[in-house]
Amino acid sequence: ENAEPSLPPKAENFRIPPALPAVAAIPSRTTKHPNPNPSPNPPPPFLQFSIFDIHAAMVRELRADSFYARLRAAAAAAAAVSSASASPLLILPSAADADSLCALRILAHVLSADSVRFSVYPVASTADAAELLASFSGATASSPLSPPPLCVLLINWGARSDLLRGILPRGSTAFVVDSHRPVNLRNLAAGNDRVIVLFTADDERAADLSYDFDASSLADASDLTAEGDADDDHLRASEEEESDTSDYDSGAEGGRRKRRWASDDAEADGDDPVRLFGRLRREYYRLGTFHGKPSGCLMYDLAHALRRNTNELLWLACVSLTDQFVHERITNERYQDAGMELEQHINGSGNLDPSGVGSVVTLKDGTRIRAPETSRIAYEDEPRLMLLREWTLFDSMVCSSYVATRLKTWSDNGLKKLKLLLARMGFPLADCQKGFQYMSMEVKRKMRDEFDRFLPEYGLTEFYYRSFLRVHGYKSKVCAADVVYGVTALLECMSAESNDSKECSAAEQFWVAYSALSPSNVDQLQKGMQSAIEIQRAILRQGSSAITKSGFIRSAKKFRWVKLDDPVDTSKLCHPQALTKFCFFLMDALKERGARTKPLVCACLGREPEKVLVVGVWGKPRLGAVQGNSFGNAFRSAAGEIGADYFHDMFESSWIVLDVVAVSSFMIRLTEKL
Repeated sequence: ENAEPSLPPKAENFRIPPALPAVAAIPSRTTKHPNPNPSPNPPPPFLQFSIFDIHAAMVRELRADSFYARLRAAAAAAAAVSSASASPLLILPSAADADSLCALRILAHVLSADSVRFSVYPVASTADAAELLASFSGATASSPLSPPPLCVLLINWGARSDLLRGILPRGSTAFVVDSHRPVNLRNLAAGNDRVIVLFTADDERAADLSYDFDASSLADASDLTAEGDADDDHLRASEEEESDTSDYDSGAEGGRRKRRWASDDAEADGDDPVRLFGRLRREYYRLGTFHGKPSGCLMYDLAHALRRNTNELLWLACVSLTDQFVHERITNERYQDAGMELEQHINGSGNLDPSGVGSVVTLKDGTRIRAPETSRIAYEDEPRLMLLREWTLFDSMVCSSYVATRLKTWSDNGLKKLKLLLARMGFPLADCQKGFQYMSMEVKRKMRDEFDRFLPEYGLTEFYYRSFLRVHGYKSKVCAADVVYGVTALLECMSAESNDSKECSAAEQFWVAYSALSPSNVDQLQKGMQSAIEIQRAILRQGSSAITKSGFIRSAKKFRWVKLDDPVDTSKLCHPQALTKFCFFLMDALKERGARTKPLVCACLGREPEKVLVVGVWGKPRLGAVQGNSFGNAFRSAAGEIGADYFHDMFESSWIVLDVVAVSSFMIRLTEKL
């Protein structure tokens, strides 16, 4: 039913209708959390007006349907001046995560329904995207002719970059759907009419990290000072200079110190709007990186507003939200709020069967039989056991991060404790070591009650969480988290034998993962799930080695760091998402051992010769936090000061790739900065 771009990645060409019908936007049901750290000094008048007062600027869109209307208008304008064979709309999705895949599939369905021609080109880095756009613009240094205008849609990247500086060709317009925060202020400024960001007000007010001022108003205040038009490197230098003397403690005392410093700065600024603007701008970026509403959920809101939503698109929105949750990008509270909103969509789409007996069909002879449910979405509590339906209960409990870090299942004592737990619950070990689909039905029925009864004794007090499942006929269920694990593994399982560039490999894997999201391609998804199982086993092996071996984990004043050089497991963990999962596993394990919580940096030998992938994790998002992930600025500054060649991988500033010879000096400089 969904329109899928063919391989190579170009969608079919469609005729563009003349107009888009006006549709009312969905009212948001997201709970708005109060700001836990109110500023003692209110912002000046030039930052106090409402975000809706600047909607006339039309640089950021506050509703998905109005954003889409502008996108269609820009694509139509591009089609009028481009050749008949060229697509008027170029879509450049990030090849980094499942959220990007889900957003693309939903948007492809909507665009195809409106007969909008488009082409899709997955990208893995900002440099690759800039090179691709330059090739489409046809502009060269020796050509005085103006390049043809491009209409470009960026999915899950671009919001944090200044798109007008070296990325977007002249005369082109970029539409941005991105969950990365903070949004670059230049992209939000009223004077920038070439970048349109889908920036929903309700979502920003409910963000995990909140500002004491309106970011959109701050962006529009850039004309108060020349700094608003200055080079970004100058701003970064001032940010990094202040970050050298700032306290990175995310605890309560650290928050009180930061608020006290902010109060002192505000008093020093007085009534000078230029100085105040500069201070607020530095505060805006110094908070660090975090994530907003998933792009897939934003695109489902669009489909719902246009009345083109289907069960398939709703399932993609569920997967998109779960992707942020399982990869620790949003808080539990925000996941629950967004999950309740999706549950209301599920209820309204006829997915629930209160009787629990499914559809009943009457045959010609009067016989009534139960018909299989072809595709139904359900929500229920799911155990924190990774890929349980594709694994065994025993292995899933041994390797899942939530259980392994608390029971220490990598040790003999931990395995004995787990086996004793299963025996106390009355689960035969032989049965638990069978594939889950072959387990005794009696054990499956008893699992929830027995888990609730015994697991709190072992510190597993949050073993269940609200999740989404999809039912295909009489087959076994598949939960959204398992889909995320499988698709993410497919995205990162690039062929080691490939002689093509990294960008080509990323694009190839993007389309493999894209096809795995189709209900008709379950076999491909299961391959990804098996790869995810191997990655999780590698995380357990390397995590246990790091914890049990003396000197494996090194500690600096403000963070810990570890280097992985095992050739067997580095081939599985040398990808950003996998290495980030390893960092969270290690942080949880250290916390259970009583160690003080600190940010963690992990270096792992990369796929490319003589390259090292470095990932920085600040900690799990929590409601009321005063600091996001600040490793991005620190990484860039440390690498620049030692003169190392580097690039940020997959659009995350806290993922950086360095030469092997530069790692030691990089870590020394990073230790000095933090």
